[in-house]
Amino acid sequence: RTTRLLQVPLHRTLQETLAQSWQNQYDAFVEDVEEIGFDAGYMPEQHERFHLLDYELPDWLREEDSQSVPDLDAITDDDAMLDATKGIVAFARNDRGEELMLFQNFSQSRVIRPGRFLFLEGGTYQSPQRPGLTLDGKLSAIYKPAESKLLFQNFRTVNTFLPLAEFYKEASEQEILAVLNHNLLASKDPNTMATSANQWFRKRFAMLGDSGVLDNYSAQEIKSRSNGYDVSITVRKGKIVFPADKFAARKLLQFLVEERFRGAMTETLYETNSKRKAD
Repeated sequence: RTTRLLQVPLHRTLQETLAQSWQNQYDAFVEDVEEIGFDAGYMPEQHERFHLLDYELPDWLREEDSQSVPDLDAITDDDAMLDATKGIVAFARNDRGEELMLFQNFSQSRVIRPGRFLFLEGGTYQSPQRPGLTLDGKLSAIYKPAESKLLFQNFRTVNTFLPLAEFYKEASEQEILAVLNHNLLASKDPNTMATSANQWFRKRFAMLGDSGVLDNYSAQEIKSRSNGYDVSITVRKGKIVFPADKFAARKLLQFLVEERFRGAMTETLYETNSKRKAD
């Protein structure tokens, strides 16, 4: 199963309103900003944007543009797809007529669910009969097809809907050891894990080290959040036991760097970047 791109049908008046809103977000994202090369260890300032040159879009998005959008299936055909949505993309054109892709992050917290959201109509509050969605007030990324250039500010946010892991640095053996020796982890043989780690593991250890997840959550909080993600987490004396088995270690790292999600209908587990069925 692969990622699907669906269209969000809009009334013309709403489309015009959103067009102005996204224009304002675009201006705020690109005006008076400094573009810098992506550096996983650097936190951009408010006026800075990372750029990736020669960025290749994933297959499910590569051939799409503003002309092909009307041919896409509508998300209204399957309300449950809202729960599996990871991002919103708007196709636009700049003053020179060049195509642009404007991205917003999207999560389940932005789904309006019947019975939980109320709106005022005719003096009384009512609830929608079908799920809806709310949009963010800022862009997460911009892609310029003519230049094959991706602009973004937060790696972790954009990595949930566009594959970026291949551009991430590889952790050195010392950096892997620093992660495995974190006071929240208990690793039986960290030296062997560090010396035998391949490129995939080195990138994920680097991502985990930069994420702050181990600093911001307790072992029990992480374990409780793992329910439903097909990852076995053992906690001993307040520490997460990091498995020596590579298969189990891979699952744990994917969960900790948020590269696993569950489909809304079938509840099949997928890997976020590849969108292939998880092992």
